Amino acid sequence: MWRIGALVPVLLVAFGLALTRYSQFDLRFQDVVSLVLAFDSANLNHQVLLSLRLPRALAATFVGAALAVAGLIMQGMTRNPLASPSVFGVSAGAALAFAISATELIAWVAVLPLLLVNFCGASLAGLLVFFLGGLHRTPIHPVRVVLAGVALNFLFLSMTRGAVILADENAYGVFHWLTGSLGNVTFADVRLVAPWTALGLAGALWLGQPLNLLRLGEERMQNLGGGLRQVRWLGSLVVVLLVAAAVSVAGPIGFVGLMVPHVARALIGTDYRLLVPACALLGAILLLVSDTLARGLRFPNDSPVGILTTLLGAGFFLFLARRRILEAGT
Repeated sequence: MWRIGALVPVLLVAFGLALTRYSQFDLRFQDVVSLVLAFDSANLNHQVLLSLRLPRALAATFVGAALAVAGLIMQGMTRNPLASPSVFGVSAGAALAFAISATELIAWVAVLPLLLVNFCGASLAGLLVFFLGGLHRTPIHPVRVVLAGVALNFLFLSMTRGAVILADENAYGVFHWLTGSLGNVTFADVRLVAPWTALGLAGALWLGQPLNLLRLGEERMQNLGGGLRQVRWLGSLVVVLLVAAAVSVAGPIGFVGLMVPHVARALIGTDYRLLVPACALLGAILLLVSDTLARGLRFPNDSPVGILTTLLGAGFFLFLARRRILEAGT
């Protein structure tokens, strides 16, 4: 617990850096303090912090927490360390739904609320992975789940590119969104992502003890009275809810859900009741820092945060895959 508590000041520092670093205005921590204690509408720095930097930092906090916890739940349900929303196609399903809506390929989809559209896309991807991967059966086959997720991920990505090509008027904006960006976030986006992320995190906390039992094995969990099928259905719902909320605001930011749970286990251990809050804090820290660094890549021009997380995550994925091969060989 003290290690989880130690992450809170780290999160505050990361949040402060996200507010003040890489700006064309002279933003300092003193401006943040004075914004909280004595807001001055005539102060230009206060206006920049309140209208541009604060919603972006808040969105990064919620999106990072949502993606990290979604990855943790997926890894716990499948007992596969390579599972994550970006690898298993859930993010790609939400991205496809967004592309269809944004390009107005299907007129009636374009008028629906964005969160609902993304939720349906993520749900479709989740259901396909659930049944094609055999998560409705006992015992599950981890390799089958991975193959189903990777295949659906590539299928949805190809369909998304096709949708954008067919509607080239909005192609640039959709392609920019598909890289994963927090550049145009407003307080309306924060109000969208915050309650659904909070609801998903509450569901993830409830799943902590059942996932601890599942870690012992499916048969032993059932012998101890755990509802395996109910846990998988609820876990899938939590993952879809968290991913849909995150993708609605920032696009399909990759690999946060893959990296953070492994770091959390190294720091905290294997108790999911502690891993959920640890992953939420670490995910928020990772995305805040990544977004800050992404702004500095081509400063004063902005860069999508998804580029940086993909570069980090691809190397991390290769490292995990190589370690799994070495462990299987021994």
